Amino acid sequence: MTAMSRNNVKRVTLRYLHTELEFHIEDGISLEPVFEFFGTHFEVERGAEAVNPLAVIRVIRDASQFGNIAWDAGEDVYIRKSASAFFTIVARRVSIGGTEYYRCNRTDIRIAMDAVNGSILVAGATEGSERENMVWIELIRDLVLKNEENHGVVVVHATCAYQDGAAMMIAGQKGAGKSTTLLELVHRFGCSFMSGDKTFLWMDGGKLYASGWPDYPHLGLGTMSKYPEFVERYGLADPIAAAQETLWSGEHKIAVSPEVFKAIIPMTPPGLRCPVRLVIYPSVYPSGQCEIRTVDDHIRRLTPHIERMFADGTVLWNRYVEPSTPEEYDAAVQACLAKLASISAVTVEGSGIIGEHDWLEAMK
Repeated sequence: MTAMSRNNVKRVTLRYLHTELEFHIEDGISLEPVFEFFGTHFEVERGAEAVNPLAVIRVIRDASQFGNIAWDAGEDVYIRKSASAFFTIVARRVSIGGTEYYRCNRTDIRIAMDAVNGSILVAGATEGSERENMVWIELIRDLVLKNEENHGVVVVHATCAYQDGAAMMIAGQKGAGKSTTLLELVHRFGCSFMSGDKTFLWMDGGKLYASGWPDYPHLGLGTMSKYPEFVERYGLADPIAAAQETLWSGEHKIAVSPEVFKAIIPMTPPGLRCPVRLVIYPSVYPSGQCEIRTVDDHIRRLTPHIERMFADGTVLWNRYVEPSTPEEYDAAVQACLAKLASISAVTVEGSGIIGEHDWLEAMK
């Protein structure tokens, strides 16, 4: 690992639930787009030193010290695997002693991960391009998700709204209408956007808490049609008019810039943690009506949407964070599910346009 003078280093600490990551960034390198991405939910402290960092991440320009790595002797790994070639990140991995070395195939980024000493070195990140930022985002996500799982945090594939000090978690299969239902609550019922893809749950002092998670928003045309700002910003008037028959289906998802999204949609502050008040299971489809029904014994609906980084059979691209025992994690899951079973749950079926009376009844 290289040493850097304190005079030409910027220190930034990211904090999220049980995780701290401390960055030492060489002068002239900017990770601001990455920090802005995570800043919707993480606390970003510039100049601050971490109390108990999961990793101290040193960021430098010069990748020459990786010159003696025999990359041909390594293996290809996926830092991110996507149906889209643009969003797929492949790297070459070489393990030497207790350190894992990576060379990203489509950028000049090199990574050395030394779990024994709690340090990560990243070199060659100079452009601040979208591809480089994607590597940073995946690295940070990987570290935090694994560490939180080891602290008994359960990740649910669910969106989440916030109102009056509590979370309303919205779970369901892809295309069920999670984002539509979430933004219906934001648009018409004064809720704040808490999370658009994953909701984190954990027990503390016998109480169940939730927190949101940053991600790239993907919204359907029907949902976006409710917001004139989205329609104008992305020129959606003609596509919306042409897609009336399938407007509320999952066929027309559009990736929305996080900056644009934050400017239009009211969001919860970074670091928010709150109890869960309601679980919603949507089934949104073209219909002239929308019905809300109470659900008893809803845990069987929720269980398939629990995600795990260390699940059996999962191929991990790095071993910086080792898993806790399966028994510890299973106990954390069961504790969260037992508490969730006592929380009110409803289905939202039909158009997704929720009546005010129905919503007030659901919130009782």
